[in-house]
Amino acid sequence: MNCKLLIVGALLCDVMAMEAQTADVADSLTMEKMMHSLPEVMIKGSRPIVKAERGMLSYNMPQLLKQLPADNAYEALTRIPGISDADGSLKFSGNGVTLIINGQATTLTQEQLTDRLKALPAKEVVKAEVMLSAPARYHVRGMAINIVTKAHAGERLLSGQIAGSWQQSRYGMGFGKGYLNIQRGKFGMDVQYSFRDGSSYSEVSHEANHPLVGNRIAYYDKTWNKSFGIAHNYRLGMNYAFTKNHRLDLSYTGTWSKYNANNHTTGTGVAEQHSDSHTYIHNVDADYSLPFGLRLNASYTYYRMPQEQLLDGMLLTGGGLSGTSRNLATHSRQTIRKWAFAADQNHSLSHGWGLSYGLKAQFATNNSFQTTLDKLGNVVPGASSSVDISERIWNVYAGFSKQLTKHLSLEASLAAEQYHSLQWNEWHIYPSLNALWNINDDHILNLSFSSNTEFPSYWSTMSSIFYPSTYSEIWGNPNLKPYSYYNVNLMWQFKRRYTLMAFASLKPDYSVQLPYQTTDRMAVIMKETNFDFDRTFGLQASAMFTIGKWLSGNAFIVGQCKHDKSSHFFDLPFDRKKFSAILGSTTSIKLCHTQDLRLILNPFFQTKAIQGVYDISPVFMLNADLRWASANDKWNLRINGSNIFNHQFDTRSVQGNQDYRMKVGQRWASGTITIIYKFGGYKEKKVKGVDTSRMGH
Repeated sequence: MNCKLLIVGALLCDVMAMEAQTADVADSLTMEKMMHSLPEVMIKGSRPIVKAERGMLSYNMPQLLKQLPADNAYEALTRIPGISDADGSLKFSGNGVTLIINGQATTLTQEQLTDRLKALPAKEVVKAEVMLSAPARYHVRGMAINIVTKAHAGERLLSGQIAGSWQQSRYGMGFGKGYLNIQRGKFGMDVQYSFRDGSSYSEVSHEANHPLVGNRIAYYDKTWNKSFGIAHNYRLGMNYAFTKNHRLDLSYTGTWSKYNANNHTTGTGVAEQHSDSHTYIHNVDADYSLPFGLRLNASYTYYRMPQEQLLDGMLLTGGGLSGTSRNLATHSRQTIRKWAFAADQNHSLSHGWGLSYGLKAQFATNNSFQTTLDKLGNVVPGASSSVDISERIWNVYAGFSKQLTKHLSLEASLAAEQYHSLQWNEWHIYPSLNALWNINDDHILNLSFSSNTEFPSYWSTMSSIFYPSTYSEIWGNPNLKPYSYYNVNLMWQFKRRYTLMAFASLKPDYSVQLPYQTTDRMAVIMKETNFDFDRTFGLQASAMFTIGKWLSGNAFIVGQCKHDKSSHFFDLPFDRKKFSAILGSTTSIKLCHTQDLRLILNPFFQTKAIQGVYDISPVFMLNADLRWASANDKWNLRINGSNIFNHQFDTRSVQGNQDYRMKVGQRWASGTITIIYKFGGYKEKKVKGVDTSRMGH
């Protein structure tokens, strides 16, 4: 595969080199032409890629992207050492990170987060501030990255971008995006629209030796899934800058999508399944910043998702009927309304002191139901339920920062949060700490501590049972409770290119969905339950490298020991430990000296790992990009291969009397071609996302 890409790159280089001979003289002075002499300067450190700022590591993204180009902000973040997206979401040292846009946290599902970040050109990102422990003023906790974008207030600007993509896997899907940004002095407006339309493919298979009344019953099935969908995303934003630090932002964001899926299952269990779903999201945001450090924010979100599913299946054993058939029709709808208000005050005091304090109030209602009917039209009691509940969250915090000496800085905060719902009424205290010692230009030490609470999704706390096949059952858990986590990190960075970090993550009451084969019937129950704890200790090393002018990139390795314990997982308590390693890299190979033509490789590998009762087989994935940009950067062409070797995630549970294996091929191998055209000196504005993190199935 690599040889073929290099040959194609060489041919493109020859063709474009001839075109370059006729280019305008002004084009020869563009930044793209100047890139050839920059990598050596970067290594010498005259313009460092990363430096310490206020207890965080601040990456100069334009400098980083000269070595490792990216089309959008999401890709740009994966160029930071230690950041990977092997499972479709950004992670640092195997842990999830929260993204903050210009000091304000975004709240998105992983899918929506990816879509939103891919809508922002990489060149609009000025810097990325990596925080191992986010201060309370950001209203997020734990690891976070603050993305700082270019400001356009005071400019006269009319610009935009049009992009089109075609993705080919087993089936094809088209994508389109359009952006328009208008800036007239103090007033700015941006309009955005994107869509996707097409089909996707995935596979899942199950193998089991089911423990049934003292016997073992062999089971196997394989499901082919074809999903068709169309989605529209749209946004209108307006802002007015009264003065430099006095600004008002208003925005509306909407989503409309429709999906239908057809599953065909063969094996011991045979079934045909069809489902239809719609998603409607309406969000209104208002953000007001005043010159004396006060920031006010209000947000309203409406989310509705109706869904219907038809299942017609039968469980077979030994060529005969086992007596289990499922002919079910399921109707469900989830409706969420959420209001949020926040006020934050920051003070810059004398002698290097900083003070921040504020509050946030969030109110939500969840009106949802699921009704399951059998083939005679009768309601199935255990698979039907409804909820109409409200929740309330109050959060107050205070924090300070202090430049203790020229080389030593400290930032600490304390947040108190009260969570009230039908199930819980609890107070939590969340301390955070960042201490940074900038020993000299070549050595930096950073100690951080953070804590947080993760809340379960709305749907997972319902009492109903969902039947995805004749063998599997997904159980809700009304007794599922939030879990806390505590992270400690000690990081040493030297030569501004190498990083070594020791970390510990403690999660009492951790919860995740796990399988359990019941012994009274042929069924595997998938249920999210709370552990006693999940503990992880490890080391991470990362490095940035450059070889000549043609090869550059970064690489990282993580070694960690994971300990999962649960005393009350059905009748199968477990206490398991496992050491695993994660390796990843982003490598850019420059294929042409006269054109901006590059091949970028993203390998990722993880050794055997555990999650509760699951044993997870080794994972290897490889993505590759061949990308070209015109001399004036108006046109961009990209050919991408994702999950080239078509890796499938393989898990198995053999604890106690269990013997259950599941292989999932969700991210099927695909190739994508993308063409981008920019006009009017395109400068897109980054937007805040809509909170749907706990919505949906």
